[in-house]
This record gives sequence, structure tokens and C-alpha cells, in this order.
Amino acid sequence: MSEPLVIVGTGNSGYALLRAFRRVDRCTRVLLLTADDGPAYAKFELASALARGKEARELVLATAEQMAHRYDATVLTQQRVLSIDRAGREISTPIGTRAYHRLVIATGAEALTPPGLRGTAARKVLRIVRLSDYAYLRTRLAGRRRVVVVGGTVSGCELADALARTGYDVTLLETANQLLGDAVPGLFAGRIEQALRDAGVRLMIEDGLQRLDQGRDVLEATTLAGLSLLPDVVIAALGSRPRTQIARACGLAVAAGIVVDAGLRTVDPDIHAFGECAEFERRTFRLAEDIEAGASVLAAILTGRQAQMRWQPRLRRLQIGHCPAVLCEPPPVAGEWHERRTARGARSVFNDRQGYLRGFALAGETVQEADRLLGRVAR
Repeated sequence: MSEPLVIVGTGNSGYALLRAFRRVDRCTRVLLLTADDGPAYAKFELASALARGKEARELVLATAEQMAHRYDATVLTQQRVLSIDRAGREISTPIGTRAYHRLVIATGAEALTPPGLRGTAARKVLRIVRLSDYAYLRTRLAGRRRVVVVGGTVSGCELADALARTGYDVTLLETANQLLGDAVPGLFAGRIEQALRDAGVRLMIEDGLQRLDQGRDVLEATTLAGLSLLPDVVIAALGSRPRTQIARACGLAVAAGIVVDAGLRTVDPDIHAFGECAEFERRTFRLAEDIEAGASVLAAILTGRQAQMRWQPRLRRLQIGHCPAVLCEPPPVAGEWHERRTARGARSVFNDRQGYLRGFALAGETVQEADRLLGRVAR
């Protein structure tokens, strides 16, 4: 074929697909385009890296040039894709158009910001999406002590814990009535809350960020409850939203993410979507294991073999230093949590309406049950 396989994005999913594709096809030309410098790094380990005091350069597994050489591909950095011409099978970039044989959209997700945030320093809220964000955060934290983390998501809790354990004065704001949202049961969330307090994190539940203004020497934050804080740094950890703009603009189906079938195909058979930007069976690819599994499926399909994506139960071990915690998030099915407090932990299981185990959350001493319960989760 004269036209290459084109992958838009060099994040975890883009490079995972490149590695998987080259395991089964060494001949087809592959072109990757990225809006940044395209380094390969472990995105899911940024919070733990912060706790260990790692510099951004220490997290780079390979540069874009090294990945291109290693996997016999062309990687074009600083090349944002502006639009997709499905009829002409071309993509548009600031320096011209590129034809494709097959196109894979792997644009990832963008971090959410506090909704309705006002104030002269509203743009100074930091987010950690890319390695460059991590590097900038390290610069902003140097010589400073007071940090406000906005959002009690898993990443927000891990970040607050990591910062507190490295000596920062951390306040965590969460607008809901518990951490980790309604995806986890109350006892599990309560154990995480206690672990963060034990680490020295100041928790402000049912409160959020209303304003952020630049004072004479410090930032001045005002919470939804009207309380005043004087942070040196404010970091948003409110979760992420799939990047779907170019897919929506060219007429592909988009819900929460770019809608794909079990072959990771969009409504256009020549265009696939994969990674955090893609939605399959009302779920997006948020865990490293799901990305690796999806990459193998998509590599097979792109080389003409039969394969189908299937979600598998996954363990997510929370990086909370004062409390071992494991979450196996249930799929979006009807059911209910059953919780039990133990002497030094909490055990929660999620059963669907037929009584099948579909997920669980373990904190403290109960994490030793994780592997046994994982083997019982209905597929």
C-alpha cells in the first residue's frame, strides 16, 4: 500500500499501539503525529514520581526520535492535527495535508478545571496531563510550601498524599460529600479520608474553589463556603474529558468519548479510535492494562486478523502511603455495594441484580483478598 497507517497522538495509547503493531507487522509504513515533543513516559506514575522527588527527565523512557528508530516509524512532533477529510482520506496539519490508508485517533484526554472559577489568577490553576505539566509543577513547587489540590478523585487523593509525604502543607477540596465520588462505597472512601488526614492533609469536604486572585505576594483563594486560603500553588485534579474535537468535527459518533465497536472502529471503517479518547460499551480506556490489551486487539485488526475488545476486571492499587487500598471498579450495570468494616480496614463488594460479583473495594488489611476476589468477578 502507498499510504501509511497514521496514528494521531504519542501518549500511552499511541505508543502502545505502535509497539503492538510492530510485533505483528514490520513492513507497513507508520506515521505518528503529536502536538508536543512526543516523549514516551509512564503517565500513570506521575504522583508516585512526585513523592520520590523525580525530575521530569528521569521519567522519560525514550524520546520521539528513539521511538521512531526503535520501531521503524516516522514521528512528527509539534504537529497538531487540525481536521480530518474522510472522503479524501487526508488529515490537515499547520504545514499541509497527509494522506492515510488507516487512521487511528489516540488523542487522549484533557484535564478538567474548576467550573465557574473566577478571579484574576484563575488561569494559574495547574493541571497535570503531560510530562511538561509535571516539569512545570516541579518548578512551581520549588521553595514553596502551601498547596491546594482541587478534586478528591483518585488522582487528587494520590497527589495530595504524595505532596504531604514530601513535606508540603496540603489542603484538599472536594465538592461532594465524600472523596472518590459515587463510584466507590462510603466505608472505602472513609478509610482513604482517614489515611490522608493521618498524612497531614487538610480535608475540606463539600467545599470547592470559587475564586482565585493574585494578591500582592501570594495567591488568595476563596472556597464555595466563603473561606479564605493563601496557597502558593493550586492544582486541579478533577478528572479528565476525552479529546474528541477533531472526531466530532468530521462527523464521527461521539458520546463521552469517540464511540467505537469491539474492533475499535468508529462509524467510518477506515478510522479507529483508541485510548482515553475512545468509548467502548460506555467505558473509556483509563487503566494501563486496558490500553495494552486494546493495543493488541487493534494491532491484530489492522493487520487483517480477527480480534475483539473485551473489558476484563482490573485491579487499581491506589498510591496512598498510609493505607493500602485496591479498587476493582464495577462496569456500568445496575447493582449495589455491600460493605463491612473490619478492625483495620474496610471490605466492600459490588453485586449486580443477579447476585454476581462485579467489583470490589478493599482498604487496609483486607487488600490481601484482592487476587482471590478478582478471580471471582464475573466476566
